Amino acid sequence: MDLKVIHDTILYYLTKDQNGYVSHEEIDRTLDAAQLVLFNQYHTNPKLPAQVQSSLYGESQRIDDALSPFKSKYTFTGGGSPVNITSGGVITLPSNYMHLISMYTTVYNSTLGRNVYSGVQVLNEEELIERLESQVIPVSIDDPIAIMNSSNQIQLFPEQAQSGGVYYFRRPAVPVFAYTQSGRTITYNQGGSTQLEWRDYDVSNVISIALSYYGLNLSAADIMQFAQAKIQEGQ
Repeated sequence: MDLKVIHDTILYYLTKDQNGYVSHEEIDRTLDAAQLVLFNQYHTNPKLPAQVQSSLYGESQRIDDALSPFKSKYTFTGGGSPVNITSGGVITLPSNYMHLISMYTTVYNSTLGRNVYSGVQVLNEEELIERLESQVIPVSIDDPIAIMNSSNQIQLFPEQAQSGGVYYFRRPAVPVFAYTQSGRTITYNQGGSTQLEWRDYDVSNVISIALSYYGLNLSAADIMQFAQAKIQEGQ
């Protein structure tokens, strides 16, 4: 759904409710706050009861599809160029990192003549100590583990250079409604704008949350119906 349709929809309901003037910049800020709320609701919400948790990421194809635009991959290497990992096995994740999905390392196997992939188990501090001292399942290059550090970093064990990849959820792009203004006439610049990346039905949920900040409670279905009408009108 184009950002102009989204802004027009919000302005329509705000004008109808006589909320007063709201700038496009403020709408962008409100949309961004709303989409982060929706992202966290979809990804995980520990305050929800167990029966509702089943609709969250990994448990529902509907939610998996909703979050799919934000899946990303970061590749790290133990040497060469570029070097995305320190010699101590510390992976510094991209600044847009939000949540970890999974990670793996690769080790070249001369017998097989190819790289072998190993899934990396990410542990908490208590589990880490137990695993590092385990004689039954020793930590090795072929069976690494990791722990999340501060500042969007992952510490690999063994603490040495390794290569692999991290699958993660990135932050949704911040919406930007680009326009020029002459007097009271605003001309929308679609090419210079940054669109919301959600699927249309989820955009209606973002709008619903955004409108709630202004004291308006509208269902996503009602918003979608109005937005679709605007699209058909070519607005």
